[in-house]
Amino acid sequence: RYLRTLYLGLQSRWQAEHRRRHFYWRMMFESADISMLRLLETFLKSAPQLVLQLSIMVQQNSIEPLQGLSASASLVSLAWMIASYQKVLRDSREDKLPMSYKGAVVQILWHLFTIAARAIAFALFASVFQLYFGIFIVTHWCVMTFWIIQGETDFCMSKWEEIIYNMVVGIIYIFCWFNVKEGRSRYRMCIYYVITLGENAALTALWFLYYDRQTTSDFQALILVCLLSSSFALGIFFMFIYYCLLHPSSPIFSPRAGGC
Repeated sequence: RYLRTLYLGLQSRWQAEHRRRHFYWRMMFESADISMLRLLETFLKSAPQLVLQLSIMVQQNSIEPLQGLSASASLVSLAWMIASYQKVLRDSREDKLPMSYKGAVVQILWHLFTIAARAIAFALFASVFQLYFGIFIVTHWCVMTFWIIQGETDFCMSKWEEIIYNMVVGIIYIFCWFNVKEGRSRYRMCIYYVITLGENAALTALWFLYYDRQTTSDFQALILVCLLSSSFALGIFFMFIYYCLLHPSSPIFSPRAGGC
């Protein structure tokens, strides 16, 4: 796919004037498909690794330098890929306004902090309740997959491919919001983040009641809870910054929108 994208890009440069536009948009569509595959790969690989690494850190009550670097790289890759896909997707659509680089940076910060809070909540809960954590993840994935299927997405060519695609996207919904349907998504996103906030609070509260006092002091536990809360709050803050000021189509605070 990378070679094909490079080939189409070269053709868009070398062809005659009336053919350049055709090859250019074929290149952009191929690039969007590559970005989607990279996004799915990242969440299937880096997201579970991040939770596992954080859970080990919590259980051992220590952070090795390479361990911390690996967890940080996994977190950044998740936030980077979801913002990158949104930008490439908009760039590949003639009917969509392109996302600015400021908007992409704010999107990275939005997803970076919300995913960090989500991963910390998962790691804390999994460090005490391994079996129940697995049950929770499977239940959340089933609910999110059913919600996505009900939205009637149209990414694939056949019905069964679409269902498999929805099941994979349900894994992304375990960690963060990802818009898969045309139209206004703000209300669906608000519902998702209300559910996420409730789940994060419940998982953290259960961990706080049952964590091992011999390996983790009350002060350290309080720091972890404050870190999770502030990370989620920062993520929601940057989400509001994006939608109020930097959304390509209709920022809330814009001359066209007329205020909040």
